[in-house]
Amino acid sequence: MRRDWMPFLTDFKNAGLVGVSGFVLSIILVPIAASGHEDTGRHKLTTAGSNTLPTLASAPERASQGIRKEKQSDQGKPERKSRRLIKKPTPPSQPAGPASTLPGTDQTATAPSTSSSKDIPGREKSSMAGSPSGTSVPSMSGVTTVAPTVPIPAASVNAGAAPGSATSPMAGIGISSGSTPKASGRSFQNLIQQAPGLSQLLTGLPPGPVIPPEPIAPLPPPLASPQPGLPAPPVNWFAYHVLNRLTYGGTPNQLNLVASLTTAAEAQNWATAFMKEQLELDPTRPWPTNLHSTSPLPAPIPIQDIALDIMLSQDKVDWRADESDSSILSPNFSELQDHDLIRKMHSRRQLKEKMVYFWDNHFNTNYRTHSKGQYELQENEAFRARAFGTFLDLILASGKSAAMMIYLNTDVNVKENPNENYAREVLELHTLGVNDQGTPNGYTQFDIVEAAKAFTGWDNTPDVRGGFRFVSSRHSPGSKLLLGQSIPFNGSGPSEGEQVLTLAARHPSTARHLAKKLCEYFVSDAPSPALVNEIASVFADSNGDIKKILIAIFTSSDFMNVANYRGQVKTPLEYLVGLYRNLGVWSSRDPFRTRLVGVGQSIYEFAPPTGFKEKSIEWLNTNVLFHEASMAYETTINGFGSTIRYGSPSSGGSIRLWMDELKLTTEEQILGFLTNLAVDRMVTATEYQLYLSTLRAGLGGNAFDIKNASREDALDRTMATILTNPRYLYQ
Repeated sequence: MRRDWMPFLTDFKNAGLVGVSGFVLSIILVPIAASGHEDTGRHKLTTAGSNTLPTLASAPERASQGIRKEKQSDQGKPERKSRRLIKKPTPPSQPAGPASTLPGTDQTATAPSTSSSKDIPGREKSSMAGSPSGTSVPSMSGVTTVAPTVPIPAASVNAGAAPGSATSPMAGIGISSGSTPKASGRSFQNLIQQAPGLSQLLTGLPPGPVIPPEPIAPLPPPLASPQPGLPAPPVNWFAYHVLNRLTYGGTPNQLNLVASLTTAAEAQNWATAFMKEQLELDPTRPWPTNLHSTSPLPAPIPIQDIALDIMLSQDKVDWRADESDSSILSPNFSELQDHDLIRKMHSRRQLKEKMVYFWDNHFNTNYRTHSKGQYELQENEAFRARAFGTFLDLILASGKSAAMMIYLNTDVNVKENPNENYAREVLELHTLGVNDQGTPNGYTQFDIVEAAKAFTGWDNTPDVRGGFRFVSSRHSPGSKLLLGQSIPFNGSGPSEGEQVLTLAARHPSTARHLAKKLCEYFVSDAPSPALVNEIASVFADSNGDIKKILIAIFTSSDFMNVANYRGQVKTPLEYLVGLYRNLGVWSSRDPFRTRLVGVGQSIYEFAPPTGFKEKSIEWLNTNVLFHEASMAYETTINGFGSTIRYGSPSSGGSIRLWMDELKLTTEEQILGFLTNLAVDRMVTATEYQLYLSTLRAGLGGNAFDIKNASREDALDRTMATILTNPRYLYQ
C-alpha cells in the first residue's frame, strides 16, 4: 500500500471505523483504476442488517449468491390516452360562484376543446443531430429553461441526499442549465459526492450534530409457555409500534433493543427518542409546539449513514452510460429497482425512506412510459431532498419532473389543443381529491380545463438529462380562472402553472385530503374524524409543513392508542422489505425484487395514476398471501429455489450456527429470540407448543442440543412456521 494513504487510514481508525479503512480504499481505488475499462472483477457488498458496515464477498460467494443482477429488457411504450373521471359538461360562459380577480388582470376566460391526440398542430420541429433514436425534437425558439419559483428550504435538505441536492433549487430533477456535464460516476470526485459521510471524513470539515450509532443490544430473555387465551400486548408495545410504523421493519439489533425494555416508561422514552431522531430533531429536547404556525422548526440533525452511502456508490458501478450522452449513468429497470431497495432495506433514515415512498406513490409515474431509469431516479431523489419540507415544494418538483411530464402528457400540452391529463390528476389525486362517492372536493371540469391551459408550454428538455423547460410559443394566451381566482397571463415563463399548483396546494380540501392519506399511512385504515381534522388544521396553518404534520400525527392520542398496535396489514412491499430487515438478510436482493413483481407491487411500474393502495382490503387475497408465504419459505428453508442467507455472515447462512454464535442454547432462549424477530414475542399457548414441537422434530427421547447438526432443518422450519403465522402480516 502506498504510504501517502496511511494518514487517511489513521483518520478512519481514530473516527472509530476500525476495519472499514481497507474496504473504503478498495471502493475508491477499484473504480478509479477501472475508469474507462470494463469491470471484470467487481466487488459486491453484503451486510448483516443495517447496523454493520459492508464487507467484501469472495468470488465463490458472489457466484453462489447470484449477486450479478439480471438484465431485463424494456418493453415498448404503451399508447398514452386521456383519462376522464368527470363527465365533461358544456362549458359555461361564466363559472358559478364569485371570482376574485388579482389586480391588473384580464377577467375573461374561455374553455377550449380538449384532446389527448399526439398530433400537435403548430408544434415546431427540426431534425437535431445526436437526439435519441434520431427522432425530431421541437425547435428551441422561444424556449426558457427554468427552475421552480419555490426553492428547497436549506433545512429540508438531508445530509445524505443525492449529489447536487444541496445546491440546486431543483435537486434531483436534472435542470438543464448549459453547464458542463457531470462525470460518469467512476471518478474519485463523483464517488465522494455520492457518499457525503465519506466526504466529511476526507475533507476534515467539522461535522454538525449527528445521531450516534445504535448501541449493540442485549439478547431477548427466554420465552416460556404463555397462559391460555389471547396474548395481551406486551408492556413495551409502544416501542414495537413505533418501530413497525416508522420503519420498514426493525433489524435484529433494534428488535433486541426493544425486547430489553421492561417497563412502559422505558418503552415510551425510547420510542419518543427514536421518533425525534428519525424526524431529525434533537432527542433531548421537548417536542416543538409551533405546529399551527409557519415559524420554522429547529435546524435538522441528520442521521449519518456512511455504510449506506458506500453501498449506493458501489451499486452504480455496473450502470451503463446513456447511449446519447456518456456523462449520464442510466440504470436499466432492474438496476433502478435494486437501487431503491438498497435504501429501503439498509438505510438508517427509515422514516425518510417511508416518506419518499409515500410521495413517489402519491405522485405516481410509470417507468414504462419513457424507459429512462434516470428520469425516475431524478424524481425519487427530488422527493428525498424535500421529504420533510413543504407540500408545495414537493408538488412543484413532481410537476416539473421529466417522469411526470411524459407520464401525464404535459410534454404534448399545447395551446392549440390543451391536454387535460396532468391538470385532471393534479386536482383529483395530488391535491383537492374526491370524496368517498367520487365527487370532486371543490373543483369542476371548468377548473380542469383552465388548469390545462395554464400548463401549456411545459416540457422536458430534448436531451436525456430530464430537465424542465418552458416553450412560450406553445403557451395558451389570456388569463385563466381557477378555483374562483384569476391567474394573469405570462407568456414568457411557467409561472401560470406554478400558480395553479400553489392555489391547489393551499386549498382547504387539499389539507383534508393529504391529512387523511397520511393518517391512513401511519395510524389506521379508518382514522378518527377528530384526528383527520387536527392534522388538516396543522397542514393549513403551517402551509403544508410535512415535518410538523408528522409530529402532530406521532404525538396524537390515536397514534399512541394500543387499539392501533399491530392493526394495519403490511403491503407486499412492507412485508418483503421487512422480512429482509427482520432476519438480517445479507445475500442478494434479487429474489425479493422478483417476488414484488409477482405479487403486483413492482416499484416504478404501476400504470394507473392513483398509485398503489395502502388499505388492508387491497392486499388480503390469495395471490398476495401465496407469494408472501412462498417468500417466507424461500428465505428460511433450504431447497426452495434460492440462495437467500440471513443472520450472521460468519455463520454462512446457517441458522443453527447463528444461534450457536449468539450462545442461544436452550429451546426457551431460541424461541424468545425468533419470535422477537417476527411477532414481538406475542404467542398463544397453542402457537408456543407448535413452535416447540417443530423445534424438537426428530429428536425422539434425546435432549435438544444446538451443536447437533440435525437441528438445522428443525430450526429452519420453526422460523418458517413463525413467519407464516397470520400475526406476521400485521404491523
